[in-house]
Amino acid sequence: MKKRQVTTITPNPAIDKTYWLEGLQPGRQNRVSRVRVDPGGKGLNIARLLKGYDLEVAAIGFFGGIIGRELIHMLRTEGVEITPVFVDGNTRTNTKIMDPTSGEETEINEPGPYVGAGEQKQLLQLLSDYAVQSGYTVFSGSLPQGCPADYYRDLIATAQTFGCKTLLDTSGAALREGIKAAPDLIKPNQQELSELLGREITTPAMAAEAAMELRRAYGIAVVVVSLGALGAVMASEEGTYHAIPPKVKPENTIGAGDSLMAGFIYGMVSDRPLAECLRLGVASGTLAVTDQATSVAKPQFEAVLAMEKRVELKRLD
Repeated sequence: MKKRQVTTITPNPAIDKTYWLEGLQPGRQNRVSRVRVDPGGKGLNIARLLKGYDLEVAAIGFFGGIIGRELIHMLRTEGVEITPVFVDGNTRTNTKIMDPTSGEETEINEPGPYVGAGEQKQLLQLLSDYAVQSGYTVFSGSLPQGCPADYYRDLIATAQTFGCKTLLDTSGAALREGIKAAPDLIKPNQQELSELLGREITTPAMAAEAAMELRRAYGIAVVVVSLGALGAVMASEEGTYHAIPPKVKPENTIGAGDSLMAGFIYGMVSDRPLAECLRLGVASGTLAVTDQATSVAKPQFEAVLAMEKRVELKRLD
């Protein structure tokens, strides 16, 4: 019997700092109207959301320096169960600049600290300790300097030996290598999928076809492709589906993809049909971008359920 429902792995966490300013002018002094500081990293966001959705969840990751310790303090203040692997160097700070007039978002992401072979092995051992107690393990975000591109592949293979369901949300070389371990679910966005397959994916139908292609090629049970304002598509043994959100006024996109993932995971843990997991995920992601929504730090599952009723679900095959 598994004691914990979900464990998330975040190799390259961050503190996210968001500035709101109108009309960014390079080379000149700019004054911001609002500043927000949040824990960052896909896996940490997912853990925070799932805890807010009242699931048993734990988080593991690499942390370093003053910034890393501040990030751990922020997470524990929220009540997140966090087990850090300490590394030399500082955890990264990512900066996002939001222009409320144009709607443009500018991101400046740091690379993160170097992680050596010893620390990598330590996290692998921690994963073994946690996976034996967990039903689901989630591997999310970029890999830090020092980690090989196939690091997720090794982590996924380790979790699979304990009977865990494995979920992967990353991009680039880490995604190309990670899918070789045949995780149970992957969630690329439209751009990441285009990069992975070497061709432009421009419509939900194309995304669904590509998702089915990945399932067959790598033995991945579920492929979810997030499409921004168009929602998400899914390919699984149940078929291909498109979940279409209602039109909403976006406030910002911080944590939207992670919210989608968290909603989908909640549905899986609750033994919902996969199509309904997709609907719930899109509802959670949509709520995250609206000005009526709460932040990742203060998820409201009742509001997600209300949004779910407004998400249209279409079968594509």
